Amino acid sequence: MKKLWILPPLAAAAIAAGCGSRQPQGQGQGTGWQTCTGQQGKVVDDRECDTTRVGYRPGLFRWYYYPYGGMPYPLGWGVPLGGSYSATPHVGVPRGGVVRGGFGTTGAGHSAGS
Repeated sequence: MKKLWILPPLAAAAIAAGCGSRQPQGQGQGTGWQTCTGQQGKVVDDRECDTTRVGYRPGLFRWYYYPYGGMPYPLGWGVPLGGSYSATPHVGVPRGGVVRGGFGTTGAGHSAGS
């Protein structure tokens, strides 16, 4: 019990040093990404945000820009906190595109070489 006195100063030092803080990167620098989302903030196919698509319905889908880098989320996943929404994509920011499964190059259940 006597060693618990070190926890508050250690936590304060970590916070002061910026432990765990992330700085957003500027748009167009290639570190952030954007993806198309539905009304519930889940990733959908980028084609849903295409305003020139036949059957496009404004307000149902929007672009989500995430400035902290990392990998775009797969279809159906909720987007991370800390980004912003827009009706149009940001110029110069990579699109997340469609991220599907993790089943190798074929997704057929066997290795690509067999």
